[in-house]
Amino acid sequence: MDSGAFSGDDGVARSLYARMRQEGESLSEAAAKLSLTAADIDRARDELTRLQLLNPETQAATDLTAALNRSLHSSHRMLDNLVEQHVKIATLAKHYLGLPERMDNHANIEYFSWPRDRRQLHDRLDELSELAEHEVLDMHPIAAWTRESLDAGLTRSEANIRNGVRVRTLHAQIAMSNPLVREYTARWRELGIEIRVTPVIPTRMLIYDRTTAVVQTDPEDLDAGTVLIRGGGVVKSLAAIYDYCWTTASEPEDVPRSADGSSLTEQQRAVLRMLAAGMKDSAIARSMGVSTRTVTRVVGELTVLLGAGSRFQAGVRAARLGWLDIH
Repeated sequence: MDSGAFSGDDGVARSLYARMRQEGESLSEAAAKLSLTAADIDRARDELTRLQLLNPETQAATDLTAALNRSLHSSHRMLDNLVEQHVKIATLAKHYLGLPERMDNHANIEYFSWPRDRRQLHDRLDELSELAEHEVLDMHPIAAWTRESLDAGLTRSEANIRNGVRVRTLHAQIAMSNPLVREYTARWRELGIEIRVTPVIPTRMLIYDRTTAVVQTDPEDLDAGTVLIRGGGVVKSLAAIYDYCWTTASEPEDVPRSADGSSLTEQQRAVLRMLAAGMKDSAIARSMGVSTRTVTRVVGELTVLLGAGSRFQAGVRAARLGWLDIH
């Protein structure tokens, strides 16, 4: 490339970052379009990484405002690096804040495949959480929760609460039978997170300030990937759906026996086992020596408790939760 095309190493870094943000290109793609030399690329990469404008693993440009926020917060936490942080912030504000961004009057959509783009998606969630100013809404269907995944969400929520952001979370009612979820429910409430439960969760979803939504592509298949939607009326519609679900949901303690499968009565457990075996109400009633009406009532209780739409689905969900193994 022509050595006079940019003014110094920082000019190369700024031009490279501007290209990546405007065109949505990776570092290597933008560098090729700008005809940068290998030495220029290395120096620009180091500069952008230092300024936290480049994800070192994905080699993708990060959000400028998020980079500024991280720098500001870090400057208050790390007194030993105060001078370096202030220099970094000044550089960002002076050389990068005025760069043009790609604009779109309509909804902007990004797709993340799973699990290939898992790390990139988590990085984007971290950015969105840092940028949230008013509220974060999330809803979660039944899932194979791990302590690692719950800790990651808790860390983001702690930062939101400290910044005065309201955090609300909706969980599937049957998730409360998971001891790990019950443990974190108590921690969420202590932190100030509002939580409700409902029998049916339409899909996995996160909404930030009612302007950005992260939604699972297929409610029945996590491997189908995730979409991030910015702006447009779509996000407002999703927020309205969330508001409806929240209004009709219940506090965890208001749902009888939903918090622990082991709290089932002996009668409920016996009916559940025979229900899972495919027996009809009349056969269950004869086996237990009770009336068919009693069995029908218990089946109705179990169906509501499990958030199921049918007798068969109730048996399947009970088996998945391990309730049929409780003695």
